[in-house]
Amino acid sequence: MRRILPGLVLLLLCTSAPRADEGSAEASGDSPRIADLSSEIRGGVLLVSFRLVGALDPETRARIAAGLETTFDYRIEVLRRRRFWADARVRQYQLLTSVKYDSLARRYDLGLKMDGEVEKSSTTDRAEDMERWLTSIKEISLGPVADLLPPEEFSVRVKADFPPRFVFLFIPWDRDTAWVRIPFTAPPMTRHDTRR
Repeated sequence: MRRILPGLVLLLLCTSAPRADEGSAEASGDSPRIADLSSEIRGGVLLVSFRLVGALDPETRARIAAGLETTFDYRIEVLRRRRFWADARVRQYQLLTSVKYDSLARRYDLGLKMDGEVEKSSTTDRAEDMERWLTSIKEISLGPVADLLPPEEFSVRVKADFPPRFVFLFIPWDRDTAWVRIPFTAPPMTRHDTRR
């Protein structure tokens, strides 16, 4: 019986759920997810907006406060619908938002890269601006739509990828979000009066 007892204790520790008082986003049931995905065609260009919810847990905030560069990795794809077959991926992008806290200047250095190219950079001393930069993507351009017409045949999908965390130092815990998908929003049609 004494030999079985340590094994039972270890089994209970491995299978027990995290405590709610640990304060993590996962403990409160708010695991990372993509929200408010929307698309718009403006001036012949496809623009996409979305938010990442539940990713700024206490561990991530502690990393940022310690001055460690923290990056959120988003995957964005444009798909063409196909009947009786898997949808075809016609475009794909990697979007990275990053922050590094400078404790001497007491400011956050912010960056946004699309497929390895720097799109924007900024600095702020406000934590809420930093959080918005990391998790709220507004009207990012996915290029011209000339070859993506008619829009009802296409859709956009987005997900966020995170490095795996390890439970008990050896059990990987995948925190990637699920794909979220929406159809294009077609531009309004304009009518031309042909009467003279």
